[in-house]
Amino acid sequence: METKKIKLTAVEDRSHLTYKALSVLYKYGVGLMWMEVYPYVVYIKMMPVEERIWELIKKEFEDLSEWESIEEIELFPFEEKDTQMKNVLDLIPHGVTLVNKKGDIKYINNYAAEKILKCDSKGITEANIRKYIDYDRLISSLANVKGKKSIVTERLGIGNQLYQVNLQLIKNEEDILTGYLISFYDIDKSSVFNRYDNPITFDDIIGESERMTAIISEGKQYAKSDSPVLITGESGTGKELFARAIHNHSVRKNKPFIAINCAAIPDQLLESELFGYEPGTFTGGTKEGKAGIFEVASGGTVFLDEIGEMAPHIQAKLLRVLQERKVRRVGGHKEMPIDARLISATNQNLDEMVKNKEFRLDLLFRINIFNINIPPLRDRKEEIPILFEYFSKIHSERYNKTITGIEQEAMQKLIYYNWPGNVREFQNVLERAAALSTTKTISARDIILNYNLITEDTFVENSLKGCLENLEKKMITDSLKSTKSIREAARGLKVTHTLLINRMKKYDICKEYLKD
Repeated sequence: METKKIKLTAVEDRSHLTYKALSVLYKYGVGLMWMEVYPYVVYIKMMPVEERIWELIKKEFEDLSEWESIEEIELFPFEEKDTQMKNVLDLIPHGVTLVNKKGDIKYINNYAAEKILKCDSKGITEANIRKYIDYDRLISSLANVKGKKSIVTERLGIGNQLYQVNLQLIKNEEDILTGYLISFYDIDKSSVFNRYDNPITFDDIIGESERMTAIISEGKQYAKSDSPVLITGESGTGKELFARAIHNHSVRKNKPFIAINCAAIPDQLLESELFGYEPGTFTGGTKEGKAGIFEVASGGTVFLDEIGEMAPHIQAKLLRVLQERKVRRVGGHKEMPIDARLISATNQNLDEMVKNKEFRLDLLFRINIFNINIPPLRDRKEEIPILFEYFSKIHSERYNKTITGIEQEAMQKLIYYNWPGNVREFQNVLERAAALSTTKTISARDIILNYNLITEDTFVENSLKGCLENLEKKMITDSLKSTKSIREAARGLKVTHTLLINRMKKYDICKEYLKD
């Protein structure tokens, strides 16, 4: 048995038109679930009915002279409109919620439920919106506006995100308030800067070498301060990872972390993103103006990636913001206090840029209170086995495979490669290997590298220890050949003079180098 939905169309609009139709249902003992009457048309939803009984009912309906036609339908008009509205609203890339005067949720689109309030759209209906946002603040703002303004805008923090939230009145034809429309706009979605929901900690940074352990320890120490940090290192070494870990290890961890890539944005747009702009400043800009990231990140952290690409006039304005702890929007005159920590990163040599008058020395002093230099992967190849274990597990899950190990020849290829793209390139190579592998063990043929960057050594060792020793011996020999003394070579290799001599003795490297 199943419920039936029917549409009855009348010959003419007369009083008591539905009486005979309902009499038929009563005759066969069929319950009425819902009915709506319009001129010439009646919509009826019946309780579940056997098909045999339904055929009898349908025949009696057809015999009634008052009705021109009877039609089975899948959706009533209001259901069809509701479905269409829901489908349309679910396509909108921002949150939409309808609440009654008490604040009870009557409708919410998937974006608002799942991405903003982090819940199921079905389970949240009828719950009070106060459970999720500061609703009373919106109502108070609406009560305080002058005139007949029916919409207010506030910035509300929900979880780790900051949203522009609009509250708008909903009234019927008699101008009676029936509820409110609440719209949520992710501030980051309307901009080119990013905020991250998933917290990264120092535990997520893979590195057990002496150098990396020391750098991680420095990062944790710097996180306790509010002073600016400059993170340097080649592309792909994990500079942003360190920035996020510092933020999440600090007292600001529950406030926004906002990142912007200075190299990816034109100068004029970068200036407005950093400092914001007043209404009417730009053609095509929002009529309300816009806050810059130093305002939006209030209480949190601003991360400026590739700061070496910043234009000179923006460097000057950034310096003033850092010195005064105030920001003035583009096109504005009012200075607003800010409370945001600055972390910067670059893969360029800022000292050389200062000499070439491409970067301000005073700004370098200001952003470089603390410095973290992340070594390239080729200088810490002893961590490659650890990185392999970490990334192979991640990519095994991604490709629904079980990777349990790696062949010796494949590991040798990873160790002898120069890794110009550093950890980022290593991760990509491992992902490709996991996707290509047809066994539980990564083989040499699964490791696809740029062979122009591999050292000249041949893969003759059959053990990881032997590979690392060969690599260490070659690095020492190459350094000694390119420098004038062991002390200079030791400085280049970033080891002590005594440690280098001991390694030379271990590998029986030319005695002529030991004269100093």
